[in-house]
Amino acid sequence: MTIQSKPGLKEIGYYMVGISKLPGFDQPIKLSSNESALGMSPKAIDAARDAAAGAHLYPEVDTDRLAVALGDKFGLEPDRMVFGPGSDELLQRIINTFVGPGEELIHSKNAYMQFPIYAKLAGATPVAAEDQDFHYDVDAILGCVTDRTRIVLVANPDNPSGTHLSAVEMRRLHAGLPENVLLIIDAAYEEFALIDDYESGTALVHQFDNVIVTRTFSKVYGMAGLRLGWCYGPAWVADLLTKIGPSFPINVVAQEAGLASVLDNDHMQAVLKHTTMWITKFSEALRGMGLIVYPSQTNFVLVRFPPECGKTSAEVNTYLNENGIIPRQFAVDAFGDKLRFTIGRDDEMEKTIQVLGEFLT
Repeated sequence: MTIQSKPGLKEIGYYMVGISKLPGFDQPIKLSSNESALGMSPKAIDAARDAAAGAHLYPEVDTDRLAVALGDKFGLEPDRMVFGPGSDELLQRIINTFVGPGEELIHSKNAYMQFPIYAKLAGATPVAAEDQDFHYDVDAILGCVTDRTRIVLVANPDNPSGTHLSAVEMRRLHAGLPENVLLIIDAAYEEFALIDDYESGTALVHQFDNVIVTRTFSKVYGMAGLRLGWCYGPAWVADLLTKIGPSFPINVVAQEAGLASVLDNDHMQAVLKHTTMWITKFSEALRGMGLIVYPSQTNFVLVRFPPECGKTSAEVNTYLNENGIIPRQFAVDAFGDKLRFTIGRDDEMEKTIQVLGEFLT
């Protein structure tokens, strides 16, 4: 008898990351992976370069400086924080800790496509709640809760839709959950959520014992390639997650670059200003072409190509690729008529609008 993996793992499909190369283009316009158009803070780059000189040594297991800096910036308690090589790893660690075989994790069916994979890795059953045109449906989620439910996992703001749950709806969701059900809020795009009715999930952490929020340095801080994430939850949970985590949870370059990024508020504000300006400008331009653009509180927009525009999303994607532009195309039926566009540099967004206009009008 040969060795066997856990039941259900062989059936897991690959998570398809956005492509980054196009034949015939040395430097295509990559709008497929929600990366920061302005990159890392120059101060973070300098800090990373200096830290790399000591990369032959194991990092000290000391994230106190980074925790204190985040605490000062966001009004949080450092002893509630846990760090890891990206929020993806932290999500897997949390889910493996709190759900297992015979138990269920509820997610929204068109939310981040890794969520059901995380559940299966833990041996649990993922349960997909219906949504309302790619917006979370609190009643549908609560309607899926059973005595087997252990986790409800939401992304707020959401990826790949860019939509968000208001503070009122998030609190209504939490209030409808049994006390033994953990609410995990993946808040990778929280810094971009500048709309008045958004509330950080960390406020719920301070009030309740069954909420954990995950955050990342990949988006607003432009550190996607260095893999640095953190989570915020009850102090006893933070202690447990630290004990069962990697021996060296983050590398020295990521730690020092992360600290410099948090301290460089001017760069973060420049990223937010650039992104919000182009979310508005790009959305207005595409709506003027007859396209459906979902409201976004992130650094990207999801766009639907209705029959009236005369082109399918596949045709648009091909044309954009032929002109050196890479949006995100999803091989999922619900996204068959949609493409997602990350906000790029000024010149990249202007060319994308121009090329789309040439093809659609």
